Amino acid sequence: MKTKRTERLAKLATAGVLAGLLAVGTAMAADPAQARKDLKAMGVEYTEQDFAKVAGNGDMTAVQLFLDGGMDVNAGGGAAIGLAAGRGQAKMVQFLLSKGAKPTANSVQFARTRGHKDVEKMLKDAGGKE
Repeated sequence: MKTKRTERLAKLATAGVLAGLLAVGTAMAADPAQARKDLKAMGVEYTEQDFAKVAGNGDMTAVQLFLDGGMDVNAGGGAAIGLAAGRGQAKMVQFLLSKGAKPTANSVQFARTRGHKDVEKMLKDAGGKE
């Protein structure tokens, strides 16, 4: 015979498992079409401009969905890495570099002129020149 406490714990565990599955499903799209659907569900359009915007905001989930959806990491002349660099998004810049982003002269300049020395150094170490 289950007690009310046992029933509550079972419900909480089930809810936790379901929430975890939903989070993983959203963050890890199975294919390009699903990634684009997931972006749309987040209210994000699959455009180069929105790709750069979410990168500049440091939204790793959305950026990964763009890449899963087939977006070129250097789309828009490297706008994503430039915006991320200009906003001091060091983790995002490192992530984009790891995915093949080319450090543009603009990205180095944006980091330098906005005082993000760590990002500037990261970009220069990756071959970026002004």
